[in-house]
Amino acid sequence: MNLLQAYSDLLSVIAAQNDGWSVKTKSPFTISREIDESQLALSISAHGSETKAHLYFNLYDDDALTELAAKVLKAQQKETIQKKDDDSGLFIIIDSDGFAVAYDATDVSIEDFTKQFDSLVETADSLLMKVVTSAQNAIKESEEAAPQTNEASQAHAQPLAKVLEQYFAEKEYKNSHQEERERYVFGFSTTKYINPKGDQNVNVVINYSDKELLRLETPWLYQFDLDKTEYSLIATAIAWFQFEYKFLAMSLDPSDGELKVSIDIPLGEGTLHTTQIHRIVTFIIQFTEATYEELFSLLLSDSQAAGKKLKGLLDGYKDKVDDRRWVESVKDKMQSLTEDQKQAIEAILEQQNSESNRDGI
Repeated sequence: MNLLQAYSDLLSVIAAQNDGWSVKTKSPFTISREIDESQLALSISAHGSETKAHLYFNLYDDDALTELAAKVLKAQQKETIQKKDDDSGLFIIIDSDGFAVAYDATDVSIEDFTKQFDSLVETADSLLMKVVTSAQNAIKESEEAAPQTNEASQAHAQPLAKVLEQYFAEKEYKNSHQEERERYVFGFSTTKYINPKGDQNVNVVINYSDKELLRLETPWLYQFDLDKTEYSLIATAIAWFQFEYKFLAMSLDPSDGELKVSIDIPLGEGTLHTTQIHRIVTFIIQFTEATYEELFSLLLSDSQAAGKKLKGLLDGYKDKVDDRRWVESVKDKMQSLTEDQKQAIEAILEQQNSESNRDGI
């Protein structure tokens, strides 16, 4: 059994059957919980290999927490902090992405994990809240003890170009600074994605001409021949991916078939950090690789086959929603079942499982 795939599939089932959870990314496979006033912004991602599986519970979409993690790392002069929590057995991780706890699922059966999923999420929530509160208190105490400076005002006044220069220096990325156009151009090698020139690399442009926002985009990510591939088919694919990945924008130029992805970081009166830039750059690369393999390579070569695959993706999502609604509709009825009825249902499910696994081993 491929453990990483097994737990990725399990997270998909959990997202489909539990309200408030949805698939966020597929590489790594990640589900996220809707944000509300009573719950942390939590995501769960599967990492590992055929023989190992670790599940990471991350706090996401909170720049304040990312900034707090950066302060903790700076105070301790470390790039990453990892330690085991003896009470829960989970591993606490603080890095440039923020706060997370990791669960080693290598020696845990899928059935046992499913049973303890709710309690594990509750434990992760509690531990993350404890870690964040402790970090907040520690940073507050250190800031109160240190002499007051005008660091915050200096950070706000710092030009965007300076922050971007700092980012490229930290990551040691080669880039072209086109000052007259107020933008940086750089690129990455890819393993799956092939650009319109036939090369395995993707270009990223960071445009800082608008002082209210920073825009990251991928010009000429694809070039479609609209005489061969229907505009409406590509538009449907764009709508699907924008539904799956809420915060990105994709555009298709009907005059020349150029498709590009863009993501904006609103600034307003706030400050910009290199960690924010890196998270989005990393996402763009992962998104490009994953969606090229999933659909775009087929859209470029065989529009008929791509249309069938896209229909399958849409139908699959509809089926998941229908299944989730059905589960919700029978919850109350299930509570009133007799023991005989419950045993009969369990027997049917066991029979289905044995039939589905018959060809696997």
